[in-house]
Amino acid sequence: MFVPPFCPYAACAAHIRPPRSAWWAHAGHHSTKAFGRVNRFRCAVCGRTFSTQTFSVDYYCKRVIAYIRLERLSASAMSIRALGREYKASCATITNRIDRLSRQGVALHTSLRKEAGQGEALCFDGLVSFERSQDFPADIGISITAHSRFVLGLSHATTRRSGRLRPGQKKRQERRYSSATFEKRAIQRSFSDHLDMLHRDWATSTTRPLVLITDEKPDYARALRRHPLYLSQSAERRCAHVQIPSTAPRVFANPLFASNYYEREVRKDQAQHHRETCCFARNAANDMNRLYAYLVWHNYSKRYSIKGPVHKTATHAEVAGMAASAIRAARVTMFGERAFLSRLKLLPIDECIWKKTVHQAWSGGRGRVKLPNYAVA
Repeated sequence: MFVPPFCPYAACAAHIRPPRSAWWAHAGHHSTKAFGRVNRFRCAVCGRTFSTQTFSVDYYCKRVIAYIRLERLSASAMSIRALGREYKASCATITNRIDRLSRQGVALHTSLRKEAGQGEALCFDGLVSFERSQDFPADIGISITAHSRFVLGLSHATTRRSGRLRPGQKKRQERRYSSATFEKRAIQRSFSDHLDMLHRDWATSTTRPLVLITDEKPDYARALRRHPLYLSQSAERRCAHVQIPSTAPRVFANPLFASNYYEREVRKDQAQHHRETCCFARNAANDMNRLYAYLVWHNYSKRYSIKGPVHKTATHAEVAGMAASAIRAARVTMFGERAFLSRLKLLPIDECIWKKTVHQAWSGGRGRVKLPNYAVA
């Protein structure tokens, strides 16, 4: 028998800490084509009604799609249109399910992230791709642990196109940039979002300082020198910045190998980031949602070493120090129980993914994405 864990309405007093006594009562049921008979309840505190589906990942869905299979296929280089053909569904339906998968992944990852990789050096680099047009390159910041290759977070920055252009390309670029709004110091802000995350979640000590490995891009050094993570150093909390030339060979001995490895995996497994292809992202927020879903699959489902012995099935999260039982329990919750934004304490780097507020220069700043009410409840 289903027992409501809390009132789903954020304004209700029973939302965060429901009373121990009976705070809800049955309020009939209704029938649906997708889920059959659905029981309804009434909150005794606020008087509003809700159902069992209110707490489901498939809330407000008219069709059931298996999220585990969707996650696996999405991480296997299938584009949105290819997924639509596979499921016999529209591209909008597939995008909606990936959005739900991404939000569930944000809830899972933010609850487990601080338990992984403590004591390891951290690599940070930007994966350069483009969205909507090659005139709008996207620098996607990725922070990852050096040994376990556990991805900590993703950020987004839109920059101006560089390099030599033909006269026709210059005219087209000028026309597009005339109505575009670019974020100032976007790459510096992107790196600062990761520093905010480390400042809150990363534990350091005199014997275990925080070691950041980046390339020689000056934006990274400027952001670090101005951040509290660097300015608040003491005898107990230390931070070191190691810079590696971007021209160094991308071999295992390279300290930035973890970043180079993950960039290769994204290029291989995400259709919108293949090089020299007609498949590319049209919307920055949707692109980041799909990349976040891939991050969760990479950390908590993919084997750490594909070429390793068959009996070694540890994931990147397990190598980073997480218990396999905790990962399994969290994954079951992720695919079954709806996460509520009002019950989470997200950092800006994660909230940006959840609310789809990624800066889109070509649309004057924020993307034209209207979230449904259940996504921000």
